[in-house]
Amino acid sequence: MLMVMKGTFDLLFKAGKYLVKGYALNQEEGARFSNSQEEKAIFKPRNTGLLIDGKNKRLSEKDSFEHLAVIAKPGSGKTTGFIIPNILDKASQKCSMVITDPSGEIFANTSGYLSSRGYKILTLNPDDLSKSCRFNPFAGLTASNIIEIEQICSSIVLSKYGNDKEGVWNDGAISLLEVFAKCLAFTEPDNLNLPNINYLVQMFGENGSGLDDWVVEHSINPEDLHDKSIVNAWIGITKNNKNMLTSYATIAKTALKQLNNRQIQKLLASNDLNLNRLRREKTALYLIVPANQQGYYQFLIDVLYTRLFAVLMHRLPQRDDLSVYCFLDEFGSSYINDFQALINNIRKYRVSLSIVLQSISQLDSKYGKNAEAIKGGIGSYLILSGADYSTAKEISDIIGKRLLIQRNNLTDVEKHYHELTLLTPDQIRTLGNQQAVFLSKNRHPLLINITPYYQNFLYKSAVNRKPYVLPENQTDDNIGLINL
Repeated sequence: MLMVMKGTFDLLFKAGKYLVKGYALNQEEGARFSNSQEEKAIFKPRNTGLLIDGKNKRLSEKDSFEHLAVIAKPGSGKTTGFIIPNILDKASQKCSMVITDPSGEIFANTSGYLSSRGYKILTLNPDDLSKSCRFNPFAGLTASNIIEIEQICSSIVLSKYGNDKEGVWNDGAISLLEVFAKCLAFTEPDNLNLPNINYLVQMFGENGSGLDDWVVEHSINPEDLHDKSIVNAWIGITKNNKNMLTSYATIAKTALKQLNNRQIQKLLASNDLNLNRLRREKTALYLIVPANQQGYYQFLIDVLYTRLFAVLMHRLPQRDDLSVYCFLDEFGSSYINDFQALINNIRKYRVSLSIVLQSISQLDSKYGKNAEAIKGGIGSYLILSGADYSTAKEISDIIGKRLLIQRNNLTDVEKHYHELTLLTPDQIRTLGNQQAVFLSKNRHPLLINITPYYQNFLYKSAVNRKPYVLPENQTDDNIGLINL
């Protein structure tokens, strides 16, 4: 027995000596992948936040409210592997969801199941007004809501132009819309809607003189009779030189061009979409815009997002208020004014934003120098296969490099350093069809296998339910334009 024990100790000593020698000769530090314990700490079994792998890896609610960017080219599985599994996963929870659905596929696959689990199903669908809610972004706003009115006016112009023009030109067009919107809010709040604002812009003429009397009559602030800000703003706009004035009016008209479409007028003239409902009742709101008409309806998407975020951030949620999960597909086409501040603050209001981009460079293109602040406000990234080079390169740089430190023998003073990229851009670009890279805050990266909903028995069964049958919208779409 002693001989056996001695032999065992000798073996362990030699193995230990070899390991110590190996460690002394070769050391590694720097970037690495998360180990199994670290992965378990991220995806705890009790977590109820975003479902990352389509199967069982969920973030905590806290991490989910710090937002997620899904980087995925068309056809890479972001709908089947991320969006639909998350919607079905949330069906068993008390929350609300806002879902951008470019093709109607998500509604077709999830609305029936959500309805069966007690969700109120709503759609905003400019192509089918018979089944769509009506949405007036100014609904309920009066002289007490100047900031919200200004936010909507800014959103309309910046959705079209964003960073494309110098600020002075956009600001002039925005000021013009603000004057008209505030006049209506002060004196005719029931007529405060985009069709009427568009009508006033169309009547502006060469220098606005035909609207002078109307502006003066409607500029009286019922909450402050000494307020001359509207008249002063109007004078400031109309006293500009002819070229600037023409540019302001042209920008405003172009931003509102879709308001000359009768269908859009009907959609935006009245309102039965109560966004406050999202906090009180389990609700799934689908924004259905055909992919081939995304550009045409982009202003509508951006105005809805602007108003939605303003409503959700109106006050801190109470204990009984529902959390809201937003799955915002094709977000790279959107421009939300001051989004760099919003994304860093809305987390406090129990709102989770999952923004879907085709390339991380879309943020740079849309937001310019503010893109870095937006990226900093996104807590986690999920990069699917086929990423473009700029995305793959940026993610590879974020992940970092592994440093190898080598010596030829234990007595060698000289060390040799070798840097290795943990994940090269090419490795990220050539991920398998159901693989993804997951990055989260200050944690080490993970390679994750994605399970599409049709490979998950529970979700596949849920999707087999027939879509929810929306009731006919009985709204009287009579568009009553104001009298001048």
